[in-house]
Amino acid sequence: MPVRLVAADDWHPSLMTERRLLELEKEGLLRRRTSLSSPEWIAPPASHREPQPPEGYVESLAKFHRHGLGAPPSRFMRALCFHYGVELQHFSPNAIIIAAIFAAVCEGYLGMMPHWDLWLHLYRGELFNVPTGTTGVRKHRAGCLNLVLKTKKTERPREYIPVGLSSNHAGWDSQWFYLWNDDGLFPAYTGRLITECPDNWTYGVVQEHQSRLDPLLDAMKKLRLDGLSAALVLSVVHRRRVLPLMSRPLRMDEMGPGISSRDLEACRMSNVALADDEVAARVRADIAGDFKLEHVNGFPMRPDEGLVDLVCFLLRA
Repeated sequence: MPVRLVAADDWHPSLMTERRLLELEKEGLLRRRTSLSSPEWIAPPASHREPQPPEGYVESLAKFHRHGLGAPPSRFMRALCFHYGVELQHFSPNAIIIAAIFAAVCEGYLGMMPHWDLWLHLYRGELFNVPTGTTGVRKHRAGCLNLVLKTKKTERPREYIPVGLSSNHAGWDSQWFYLWNDDGLFPAYTGRLITECPDNWTYGVVQEHQSRLDPLLDAMKKLRLDGLSAALVLSVVHRRRVLPLMSRPLRMDEMGPGISSRDLEACRMSNVALADDEVAARVRADIAGDFKLEHVNGFPMRPDEGLVDLVCFLLRA
Protein backbone atom coordinates (compact mmCIF):
# COMPACT_ATOMS: atom_id res chain seq x y z
CA MET A 1 0.00 0.00 0.00
CA PRO A 2 1.25 3.54 -0.74
CA VAL A 3 2.48 5.54 2.20
CA ARG A 4 0.06 8.29 3.20
CA LEU A 5 1.89 11.58 3.49
CA VAL A 6 0.74 14.84 5.02
CA ALA A 7 1.83 17.98 3.23
CA ALA A 8 1.11 21.51 4.33
CA ASP A 9 0.35 24.49 2.15
CA ASP A 10 2.69 27.46 2.28
CA TRP A 11 1.69 30.88 3.51
CA HIS A 12 1.05 33.46 0.82
CA PRO A 13 2.69 36.86 1.41
CA SER A 14 0.15 39.26 2.87
CA LEU A 15 -1.59 41.76 0.60
CA MET A 16 -2.93 43.75 3.56
CA THR A 17 -1.20 47.10 3.45
CA GLU A 18 -1.95 49.90 5.88
CA ARG A 19 -4.09 51.54 3.21
CA ARG A 20 -6.25 48.44 2.84
CA LEU A 21 -6.62 48.09 6.59
CA LEU A 22 -7.63 51.73 6.84
CA GLU A 23 -10.36 50.97 4.30
CA LEU A 24 -11.64 48.19 6.58
CA GLU A 25 -11.56 50.65 9.46
CA LYS A 26 -13.58 53.19 7.47
CA GLU A 27 -16.12 50.46 6.64
CA GLY A 28 -16.60 49.89 10.36
CA LEU A 29 -15.05 46.43 10.29
CA LEU A 30 -11.95 47.22 12.34
CA ARG A 31 -11.59 49.39 15.40
CA ARG A 32 -9.99 52.77 15.00
CA ARG A 33 -6.38 52.93 16.04
CA THR A 34 -6.07 54.86 19.27
CA SER A 35 -2.63 53.84 20.53
CA LEU A 36 0.85 54.32 19.13
CA SER A 37 2.45 51.75 21.43
CA SER A 38 -0.16 48.99 20.94
CA PRO A 39 -2.35 49.88 17.92
CA GLU A 40 -5.54 47.91 17.39
CA TRP A 41 -4.15 46.44 14.17
CA ILE A 42 -0.85 46.32 12.28
CA ALA A 43 -0.08 45.76 8.60
CA PRO A 44 2.57 43.04 8.24
CA PRO A 45 5.99 44.36 7.17
CA ALA A 46 7.09 43.33 3.67
CA SER A 47 9.84 41.24 5.26
CA HIS A 48 7.24 38.94 6.87
CA ARG A 49 6.73 36.21 4.29
CA GLU A 50 4.60 34.31 6.80
CA PRO A 51 2.83 35.44 9.98
CA GLN A 52 5.08 36.58 12.81
CA PRO A 53 2.72 38.45 15.15
CA PRO A 54 4.41 40.76 17.66
CA GLU A 55 3.84 40.00 21.32
CA GLY A 56 0.24 40.75 22.27
CA TYR A 57 -1.09 40.18 18.72
CA VAL A 58 -2.67 37.32 16.78
CA GLU A 59 -3.05 36.70 13.10
CA SER A 60 -6.43 37.64 11.64
CA LEU A 61 -7.77 37.75 8.10
CA ALA A 62 -9.82 40.45 6.39
CA LYS A 63 -12.59 38.02 5.38
CA PHE A 64 -13.29 37.21 9.00
CA HIS A 65 -14.12 40.83 9.79
CA ARG A 66 -16.31 41.14 6.71
CA HIS A 67 -18.18 38.08 7.96
CA GLY A 68 -18.92 39.26 11.50
CA LEU A 69 -15.78 38.89 13.63
CA GLY A 70 -14.88 41.78 15.91
CA ALA A 71 -12.39 42.55 18.65
CA PRO A 72 -12.55 41.97 21.50
CA PRO A 73 -14.25 38.66 20.65
CA SER A 74 -17.62 37.70 22.06
CA ARG A 75 -17.97 34.99 24.68
CA PHE A 76 -19.45 32.68 22.03
CA MET A 77 -16.45 33.23 19.72
CA ARG A 78 -14.09 32.47 22.59
CA ALA A 79 -16.08 29.31 23.37
CA LEU A 80 -15.70 28.14 19.77
CA CYS A 81 -11.91 28.58 19.95
CA PHE A 82 -11.75 26.73 23.27
CA HIS A 83 -14.10 23.86 22.36
CA TYR A 84 -12.48 23.08 19.01
CA GLY A 85 -8.98 23.77 20.34
CA VAL A 86 -8.02 26.06 17.49
CA GLU A 87 -6.39 29.42 16.87
CA LEU A 88 -8.16 32.19 15.00
CA GLN A 89 -6.54 31.46 11.64
CA HIS A 90 -7.77 27.86 11.74
CA PHE A 91 -11.39 28.88 11.08
CA SER A 92 -12.54 28.89 7.47
CA PRO A 93 -14.31 32.02 6.15
CA ASN A 94 -17.61 30.15 6.00
CA ALA A 95 -17.14 28.92 9.59
CA ILE A 96 -17.03 32.55 10.73
CA ILE A 97 -20.20 33.38 8.75
CA ILE A 98 -22.03 30.37 10.18
CA ALA A 99 -21.06 31.29 13.74
CA ALA A 100 -22.06 34.94 13.19
CA ILE A 101 -25.47 33.96 11.78
CA PHE A 102 -26.13 31.62 14.70
CA ALA A 103 -25.21 34.33 17.21
CA ALA A 104 -27.50 36.83 15.45
CA VAL A 105 -30.41 34.35 15.35
CA CYS A 106 -30.10 33.67 19.09
CA GLU A 107 -29.83 37.36 20.03
CA GLY A 108 -32.14 38.94 17.51
CA TYR A 109 -34.90 36.36 17.14
CA LEU A 110 -34.77 34.12 20.22
CA GLY A 111 -33.89 36.98 22.58
CA MET A 112 -30.96 35.32 24.35
CA MET A 113 -27.21 34.95 24.23
CA PRO A 114 -25.91 32.25 21.84
CA HIS A 115 -27.05 28.95 23.33
CA TRP A 116 -24.18 26.46 23.54
CA ASP A 117 -26.23 23.25 23.71
CA LEU A 118 -28.31 24.40 20.75
CA TRP A 119 -25.09 25.00 18.84
CA LEU A 120 -23.74 21.52 19.65
CA HIS A 121 -27.09 20.00 18.66
CA LEU A 122 -27.03 21.66 15.23
CA TYR A 123 -23.36 21.85 14.22
CA ARG A 124 -20.17 19.81 14.13
CA GLY A 125 -16.59 20.58 13.18
CA GLU A 126 -15.03 19.12 10.05
CA LEU A 127 -11.38 19.13 8.98
CA PHE A 128 -10.86 20.66 5.55
CA ASN A 129 -8.10 19.22 3.40
CA VAL A 130 -7.37 18.71 -0.28
CA PRO A 131 -6.33 15.40 -1.91
CA THR A 132 -2.87 15.42 -3.47
CA GLY A 133 -3.21 12.09 -5.30
CA THR A 134 -2.67 8.59 -4.01
CA THR A 135 0.15 9.60 -1.66
CA GLY A 136 -1.63 11.85 0.77
CA VAL A 137 -3.51 15.03 1.51
CA ARG A 138 -2.56 18.65 1.84
CA LYS A 139 -3.40 20.23 5.17
CA HIS A 140 -4.15 23.92 5.49
CA ARG A 141 -2.39 26.23 7.90
CA ALA A 142 -5.39 28.58 7.63
CA GLY A 143 -9.05 27.66 7.19
CA CYS A 144 -8.80 24.01 8.20
CA LEU A 145 -11.89 24.08 10.45
CA ASN A 146 -15.27 24.02 8.74
CA LEU A 147 -18.49 24.17 10.78
CA VAL A 148 -21.22 22.11 9.13
CA LEU A 149 -24.84 21.36 9.93
CA LYS A 150 -25.39 17.84 11.21
CA THR A 151 -27.46 15.93 8.67
CA LYS A 152 -26.88 12.19 8.89
CA LYS A 153 -29.92 10.33 10.24
CA THR A 154 -31.34 13.58 11.60
CA GLU A 155 -33.70 16.35 10.66
CA ARG A 156 -31.27 19.15 11.53
CA PRO A 157 -31.81 21.07 8.25
CA ARG A 158 -35.53 21.25 9.05
CA GLU A 159 -34.78 22.35 12.61
CA TYR A 160 -32.79 25.38 11.50
CA ILE A 161 -33.06 28.17 8.95
CA PRO A 162 -31.74 27.74 5.38
CA VAL A 163 -28.03 28.59 5.17
CA GLY A 164 -26.60 28.40 1.65
CA LEU A 165 -23.18 30.02 1.64
CA SER A 166 -21.01 31.36 -1.15
CA SER A 167 -17.83 29.41 -1.93
CA ASN A 168 -16.10 32.36 -3.59
CA HIS A 169 -13.22 33.02 -1.20
CA ALA A 170 -10.39 33.17 -3.72
CA GLY A 171 -7.26 34.75 -2.28
CA TRP A 172 -8.67 35.09 1.22
CA ASP A 173 -5.60 33.50 2.85
CA SER A 174 -3.31 36.23 1.50
CA GLN A 175 -5.28 38.89 3.39
CA TRP A 176 -3.73 38.33 6.80
CA PHE A 177 -2.63 40.97 9.27
CA TYR A 178 -1.97 41.41 12.98
CA LEU A 179 -4.81 42.06 15.41
CA TRP A 180 -4.39 43.27 18.99
CA ASN A 181 -5.34 40.42 21.33
CA ASP A 182 -7.29 42.17 24.11
CA ASP A 183 -6.38 40.55 27.46
CA GLY A 184 -5.42 37.36 25.63
CA LEU A 185 -9.04 36.57 24.78
CA PHE A 186 -8.05 34.93 21.50
CA PRO A 187 -5.77 31.88 21.71
CA ALA A 188 -2.14 32.86 21.18
CA TYR A 189 -0.77 32.36 17.68
CA THR A 190 1.62 29.41 17.30
CA GLY A 191 1.13 28.60 13.63
CA ARG A 192 0.55 24.94 14.45
CA LEU A 193 -0.79 22.59 11.81
CA ILE A 194 -3.92 20.56 12.60
CA THR A 195 -3.65 17.18 10.92
CA GLU A 196 -6.50 15.22 12.51
CA CYS A 197 -10.11 15.88 13.48
CA PRO A 198 -10.41 15.52 17.29
CA ASP A 199 -13.34 13.50 18.62
CA ASN A 200 -14.92 16.51 20.34
CA TRP A 201 -15.44 18.26 16.98
CA THR A 202 -18.47 16.00 16.49
CA TYR A 203 -19.81 16.03 20.06
CA GLY A 204 -23.49 16.70 20.57
CA VAL A 205 -25.69 17.29 23.61
CA VAL A 206 -25.79 14.65 26.33
CA GLN A 207 -28.98 12.62 26.19
CA GLU A 208 -30.42 13.83 29.50
CA HIS A 209 -30.26 17.44 28.30
CA GLN A 210 -31.88 16.87 24.90
CA SER A 211 -35.42 17.60 26.12
CA ARG A 212 -34.32 21.06 27.33
CA LEU A 213 -33.84 22.05 23.71
CA ASP A 214 -37.42 21.29 22.66
CA PRO A 215 -38.79 24.84 23.19
CA LEU A 216 -35.85 26.34 21.27
CA LEU A 217 -36.17 23.84 18.43
CA ASP A 218 -39.91 24.54 18.21
CA ALA A 219 -39.14 28.26 18.00
CA MET A 220 -36.49 27.66 15.32
CA LYS A 221 -38.96 25.64 13.27
CA LYS A 222 -41.48 28.47 13.52
CA LEU A 223 -38.89 30.98 12.31
CA ARG A 224 -38.08 28.73 9.36
CA LEU A 225 -41.73 28.25 8.46
CA ASP A 226 -42.28 32.01 8.67
CA GLY A 227 -39.54 32.46 6.08
CA LEU A 228 -36.42 33.41 8.02
CA SER A 229 -33.18 32.62 6.17
CA ALA A 230 -29.47 33.32 6.65
CA ALA A 231 -29.62 36.00 3.96
CA LEU A 232 -32.40 37.87 5.78
CA VAL A 233 -30.51 37.62 9.09
CA LEU A 234 -27.36 39.08 7.53
CA SER A 235 -29.27 41.94 5.92
CA VAL A 236 -30.48 43.09 9.35
CA VAL A 237 -27.00 42.64 10.86
CA HIS A 238 -25.49 44.85 8.15
CA ARG A 239 -28.21 47.48 8.55
CA ARG A 240 -27.51 47.65 12.26
CA ARG A 241 -23.74 47.85 11.66
CA VAL A 242 -23.12 45.15 14.26
CA LEU A 243 -20.45 42.45 14.30
CA PRO A 244 -22.17 39.40 15.88
CA LEU A 245 -18.89 37.85 17.08
CA MET A 246 -17.66 40.96 18.88
CA SER A 247 -18.08 41.56 22.61
CA ARG A 248 -20.84 44.14 23.16
CA PRO A 249 -22.62 45.59 26.23
CA LEU A 250 -26.02 44.86 24.66
CA ARG A 251 -27.53 41.93 22.81
CA MET A 252 -29.06 42.78 19.44
CA ASP A 253 -32.59 42.47 20.82
CA GLU A 254 -31.72 45.07 23.48
CA MET A 255 -30.64 47.72 20.95
CA GLY A 256 -33.96 49.52 20.86
CA PRO A 257 -35.52 52.90 21.67
CA GLY A 258 -34.53 54.43 24.97
CA ILE A 259 -30.99 53.05 24.91
CA SER A 260 -28.31 55.67 25.44
CA SER A 261 -26.25 56.72 22.44
CA ARG A 262 -23.09 55.78 24.35
CA ASP A 263 -24.27 52.17 24.78
CA LEU A 264 -25.33 51.95 21.14
CA GLU A 265 -21.98 53.31 19.99
CA ALA A 266 -20.26 50.59 22.00
CA CYS A 267 -22.30 47.98 20.07
CA ARG A 268 -21.94 49.34 16.56
CA MET A 269 -18.82 49.56 14.47
CA SER A 270 -20.26 52.61 12.72
CA ASN A 271 -23.15 55.02 13.27
CA VAL A 272 -23.43 55.67 9.54
CA ALA A 273 -26.25 53.68 7.98
CA LEU A 274 -25.52 51.65 4.86
CA ALA A 275 -27.64 52.20 1.79
CA ASP A 276 -29.94 49.27 1.01
CA ASP A 277 -28.06 48.47 -2.21
CA GLU A 278 -24.80 48.20 -0.25
CA VAL A 279 -26.49 45.93 2.29
CA ALA A 280 -27.77 43.72 -0.54
CA ALA A 281 -24.29 43.61 -2.12
CA ARG A 282 -22.72 42.48 1.16
CA VAL A 283 -25.32 39.75 1.60
CA ARG A 284 -24.83 38.52 -1.97
CA ALA A 285 -21.07 38.30 -1.33
CA ASP A 286 -21.70 35.82 1.50
CA ILE A 287 -24.85 33.91 0.58
CA ALA A 288 -25.51 31.79 -2.48
CA GLY A 289 -28.66 32.61 -4.43
CA ASP A 290 -30.42 35.68 -5.73
CA PHE A 291 -30.82 38.18 -2.89
CA LYS A 292 -32.80 41.14 -4.18
CA LEU A 293 -32.82 44.72 -2.95
CA GLU A 294 -36.42 44.44 -1.77
CA HIS A 295 -35.40 41.62 0.59
CA VAL A 296 -33.30 43.94 2.74
CA ASN A 297 -34.76 43.94 6.26
CA GLY A 298 -37.52 41.69 4.96
CA PHE A 299 -37.74 39.85 8.29
CA PRO A 300 -37.33 42.38 11.11
CA MET A 301 -35.28 41.52 14.17
CA ARG A 302 -36.20 42.21 17.77
CA PRO A 303 -37.02 44.96 18.74
CA ASP A 304 -37.77 46.38 15.25
CA GLU A 305 -41.35 47.11 14.29
CA GLY A 306 -42.96 44.12 12.60
CA LEU A 307 -40.78 41.47 14.25
CA VAL A 308 -41.93 37.91 14.80
CA ASP A 309 -42.19 37.80 18.61
CA LEU A 310 -41.37 34.37 19.98
CA VAL A 311 -41.36 35.21 23.69
CA CYS A 312 -44.94 34.05 24.33
CA PHE A 313 -44.40 31.10 22.01
CA LEU A 314 -41.42 29.95 24.06
CA LEU A 315 -43.25 30.43 27.37
CA ARG A 316 -46.19 28.36 26.19
CA ALA A 317 -43.82 25.59 25.13
